[in-house]
Amino acid sequence: MLKLVIAVKRHPDFTQEQFRRYLSVEHAKLIRACPASEKYVRRYVQSYTLPMGLDGGESGASCVFDAVSELWFDSGADMEAFFSDPDYLASVRPDESRFSDRENCVFFVTEESQII
Repeated sequence: MLKLVIAVKRHPDFTQEQFRRYLSVEHAKLIRACPASEKYVRRYVQSYTLPMGLDGGESGASCVFDAVSELWFDSGADMEAFFSDPDYLASVRPDESRFSDRENCVFFVTEESQII
């Protein structure tokens, strides 16, 4: 199982509250409705940064990223098929630039190894 992790920077036109709402409601709706998601994506998780650091203080308020999205796939081939699927390209891909500053997002593929 592969996991695509995306550290998301919100679009400058969005407040943090607008960004969270849009990503969790509107964008999530598009992902769920996209036939390619049902075919290729095994799990999709959104996590949002909080204004607190590891020490419980406010150090996290200056975090560079506003959210992390995780998309899980059975294989690299499935991940590539999802991102080249016409349904994804027509509905989901154009929406990504509405809420995110795509040029400042970070994408990486991982393989999970559970420790605890």
